[in-house]
Amino acid sequence: MLSSLFSKPQSSLFVQAKRLVAMRFLIYTGFQTSYFIGVIGTLTYADDASVVATSLAVLFMNVFVILGSFAGGAALDAWGPCRHFRASIVGTLTTGAAIIAFGSATGTVLAGAVLLGFVMGFAQPIATSYPAYLTDDPVELKDINSAIAMLSNVSIIVGPTLGGFVAAAASSRAVFVLMMIFTVLAFIAGWGFRPQAVRVAARESTPADSSTTAITASQSSNPSTFARVTFATSIKTVFTNSILALLFCIIFLSNFGYGAFDPLESFFYRDVLRVGVEWMGWLSSASGVGAVLGAVVALRLPPRFVSLKTLLVALMSVGVGSLIYVGTPYVGVALIGQIVLGVAWGVVNPLHNTIVQTKAPLEQLGRVNSVMGFGNMFAGVAPLAIAPWLAVTFGVQQTLIGAGMVMTAVPAALLLFGRRHFDRAARRQKPSQHSMKIAILPKNVECCDGLRPGQAILRVRPPQRGQAPLWWFLL
Repeated sequence: MLSSLFSKPQSSLFVQAKRLVAMRFLIYTGFQTSYFIGVIGTLTYADDASVVATSLAVLFMNVFVILGSFAGGAALDAWGPCRHFRASIVGTLTTGAAIIAFGSATGTVLAGAVLLGFVMGFAQPIATSYPAYLTDDPVELKDINSAIAMLSNVSIIVGPTLGGFVAAAASSRAVFVLMMIFTVLAFIAGWGFRPQAVRVAARESTPADSSTTAITASQSSNPSTFARVTFATSIKTVFTNSILALLFCIIFLSNFGYGAFDPLESFFYRDVLRVGVEWMGWLSSASGVGAVLGAVVALRLPPRFVSLKTLLVALMSVGVGSLIYVGTPYVGVALIGQIVLGVAWGVVNPLHNTIVQTKAPLEQLGRVNSVMGFGNMFAGVAPLAIAPWLAVTFGVQQTLIGAGMVMTAVPAALLLFGRRHFDRAARRQKPSQHSMKIAILPKNVECCDGLRPGQAILRVRPPQRGQAPLWWFLL
């Protein structure tokens, strides 16, 4: 619970968690100002490009988000969060400068999509992995992840809104200046970010998962394991852990229909809603408003609801929101749909991140999140091969409605027919009432409180119950 952050042994955790939230908020706001308007908007409105061109842009971006996430996960595991964050800042500033310098021709925009996708993927561990470098307590992790999600969702309000005004006043490409400004602010906010200690938890598990736990514990005794972990090891970790394996499959299957939205949304705005490029930013901001509300809902969830079944309900709600969003030619209805869509995503993201952070070993966390992200992003890439053909054959709106139906039906089917598997996996992963935690400081992580790299801390405590109001955390 968040009130524990004020206790003496973890007094600086509270400060570092707030700094982490600020880092994520600012760099993500920069991305939100530029991605949708700067890439897709430029192609659709400025270059009058075809659906094929926008699909290629989304394809390139998604593929390089995947590649960037693997590179970022490996860098985090090898370097630690401080050096990884500095590399993310440098990469983002370089990308923004390159896109501004080389113009807005279709080929240049596609190249910019490649660069932007890579740096966005590289920076993903800031939200998905950094919290685990601050604490291993599941309740504290859920609270920190919910706060990150809430402020990230504020980014979805602030970024596209500012980007919409800049695009209306100047050009859609000018939004990359905003991205660079927010990136500099993120660097300033992250200047004092210093994770105190990292944990490697020895969790009690059933015999089916005990081999993985034993391997993790033996590896963790040697800080150099951080540098030796491979993606093959992390893939094995994902698919030998019942919870992580199910989570991977759920996210992959549930997001399969969402890949049609990115290349077609701009045409939906232009040809169906009949609004200008600035509305791409303003309607995206409505989704951010909903996502803030969703993150607050996630924060208030009791720990027992941090589960795969709750995640499936939230994913099904994503599908319902998408159907409202694209189901009519009216801007007002689309606005309501974006808010519903945002609320659902605001619950999905912190739940997903908390589950991964509590189930994956810290020395593999960057790469494990890359593997999980691969399932998510590949699910979005696959539909790009047929989205242009479907749009030409059936129409943009009809294709988007079909995608929304897939997004609704898949998690509903998984929830209906897979409940037994989820309950079985939860029982296998259920921790004991009193958990033993072992924290070891690797060489690549800066620390304080008199702790030395390689020094281990052993503590035994009962599970935390209850949670503090969100405003305690944000003040």
